[in-house]
Amino acid sequence: MHQDTVRGRAFAMPLTSPAYPAGPYRFSNREYLIITYRTDPQKLRDLVP
Repeated sequence: MHQDTVRGRAFAMPLTSPAYPAGPYRFSNREYLIITYRTDPQKLRDLVP
């Protein structure tokens, strides 16, 4: 698989069997939850490639 293929399909994980379909999405009268967190930037750099 090439990088361009991944970028074109990468809207959900796992890439080959996404949990939901590609957008666009339309929501009306929906509730949602936003989780905000803090992290140490250096620890994040150490973990994320």
